[in-house]
Order: sequence, then C-alpha cells, then structure tokens
Amino acid sequence: MQQLSKPVSKLKVVLLWLLLVGNLIFWTGFIVWRHRNDTASPAGDPGDDLLRAVVMLGLGTFFLAAGVGSHLAVLFTNCFTFNFNRPVFSEFKGKLYLAKIIVPTLASIGAGLILSVFLSPLLRALGMQGELTFLLPVFAVLIPMQIAQMWVLIWAPLTRRMITKRLLVQGITAAQLQTATLLGISNPLRSSFKKLTLVEDDVGALWIAPDRLVYYGDTEQFAVTPEQLVQLERRADAGSTTMLSGIAHVILHVQLPAGNERQIRLHTAGHWTLGRHRKAMDELAAAIAQWHARAAPIAPAR
Repeated sequence: MQQLSKPVSKLKVVLLWLLLVGNLIFWTGFIVWRHRNDTASPAGDPGDDLLRAVVMLGLGTFFLAAGVGSHLAVLFTNCFTFNFNRPVFSEFKGKLYLAKIIVPTLASIGAGLILSVFLSPLLRALGMQGELTFLLPVFAVLIPMQIAQMWVLIWAPLTRRMITKRLLVQGITAAQLQTATLLGISNPLRSSFKKLTLVEDDVGALWIAPDRLVYYGDTEQFAVTPEQLVQLERRADAGSTTMLSGIAHVILHVQLPAGNERQIRLHTAGHWTLGRHRKAMDELAAAIAQWHARAAPIAPAR
C-alpha cells in the first residue's frame, strides 16, 4: 500500500484565520463608520431611559432564553428527527444547517441586548451617539461568539446521538458501537465548495477488524480488505472548516471488484473542538496504517 501525505502548512492555517477574523472586523468597522454621523436623540426624561433599559433587558433575556432553549430542543429531539427506521441524514443535514444559523444568532442577539443595557450609557458618556450605542455591544458579543463557534463545535453531541440511534435500529449493538470510530464519509473528487449544508455524504461507524475495515452508515455499508486498499492518502479539504485546524483527512483508495478505483474521504465525528478532530484524524490514520501493515501478506524472500 502506498502512503501519500500532504500536510497543511501552519502559514496557510494562520492566513485563513486572519481572513475570517479580518472579514468580521471589517464589516463591524464599516457599520460603525456608516453610523459615525448619527445625531444624538433628544434628551429625554430619566424615566424614559429607565423604561428603555427595562425593555432592552426584557428583550435580551427573551432572545437569550430562546437561543438556549432552542439549542436544547434541537439536541434532545435529534434535530426534530423521530423516525430512525429509515435513512435520516439527507433531511438531517438541511435541518442542522438552519439550526447552526438560527440558534447562535438568537443567543448572540440576546446577550448583546443585555450587554447594551449596561454599556450604552457608558458609550454615550464617551461621546457616541445614535444607534452605535446599541450596535457596538451587540457586535461585541456576536463577533467573539462567531469566532468561538469556528473552533468549539456545540453540535457534537447531536451528531453522536444521531449516528448511534440510526445504527441501533439497523441491528448494531451498543457493545459493538463501543469499539467503533464514529465518522462521516465523502467523495474527495467532488468539491466541498459546491455543498450547501454539510460536507459529509453519509455518517456512521468504522470498525478495524483483523481482516478488513467495516463501515456501517445511514445509507451505505462496505468492507475493505488489505488487498483492496491500494493507497492511504492524507489531504486537507479546502472547502471544509476543518482547514482552520490544519486537518489532513484520511482518503482511502479502494480497488473495486470491477477493476475501477473508489476514493473515500473520512471525517471524524462527535468531537467538541477542531483540535480534538485533528488528533482523532491522526490517530485514525495511524490505526489504519498499522492494520494494513499487520494484515498485508509478507512477500517471500528471494
């Protein structure tokens, strides 16, 4: 088996982070610049200011509670998926894509409005006027939360639950799942930039048996013998957020009975951070390489 590795350079990872963070900062600065000439509201009665603070606090609490509540609802309903007796991942991807947008936005707006109750008077005392006194606290919460979500994966438990529930109804036991690696698969020949929702085409579990790699997923099952695995490749997925941690995905080059070759890219699943995903991917690559070295027949000495 040929092994080919294309590690992601640290410089590329740093530049990607600078691009993403810089983009967020740029648009925040643009909004601040656009509202730089806003005129101050006429001085009102102190009672009006108190009422406005109470309203903002109430709205902020409502949005924050809605964000936290919707996150828990999505988790405990498996992203509103109730029937695991049929394939679910295709619909799951679309629902999770919406949840990733709506849930953090609700929580960010809520926390920002609450923060504005305390920061807006200070910003006005510093000379800021108009909508800026409310926008800046919201962005002060929104931007750090967006950056944090690039690294901390708040939907990790949901992915594990969905895979587990789907495989259990297919006859896989809980004891068998304890020995498996949860992951997704995709076709590296298809650009991830063209995928609107998730990069993975299927999710499931992989077992490294003595004589084969066995995969059971939502819609697909296959086994790969040592003779079929002609190449083990490590390559980053340029269209995936895993680039932010420099993950080089495992790609299996499998010789099919018909003579053609299939490439299967593996995606580790169910981990809380991109850093843990990178470590899990390295461990998976090492385990597959060791499996192949043990299982491959030894050529006779000449």
